[in-house]
Amino acid sequence: MVDYANPLRPHERIADRDRADAVSALTRARDEGRLTPDEFEQRAASARNAVTWSDLVPLFSDLPRASAPAAQDDGWGSQSRARGGAWGASIMAFVPFVALGLFFLVGFVWHGWAWSWLFFLLIPVFGILIYGPGADSRRRRY
Repeated sequence: MVDYANPLRPHERIADRDRADAVSALTRARDEGRLTPDEFEQRAASARNAVTWSDLVPLFSDLPRASAPAAQDDGWGSQSRARGGAWGASIMAFVPFVALGLFFLVGFVWHGWAWSWLFFLLIPVFGILIYGPGADSRRRRY
């Protein structure tokens, strides 16, 4: 979550996406009744013209943190830190079943029970790939 009232790097230039997120946060504040339509229009215009993070600070200084934009929604009504969002989380949910199926398939078909247990290593491997280092930072906005 971006805390516009306390940016980490106040003199860093912001991107178009950051400006759009700021306007979206102001829209939520207006919809919650925290801003009048006139205040919203003034602040939204200032947010669209902002150049650095410090330009956004006065627009959010009197609003609670809950009005700042949250992490992106994965489309299923929950927020996921998995790589690929909901798809990554779904793949991770099915990996143990795939590993179990491969375990039995290889064990019965090729009579290789001694080595078929290796398919269970797919579970931590996929876990690292989907939720591993950097997965959380993909969902955070600095």
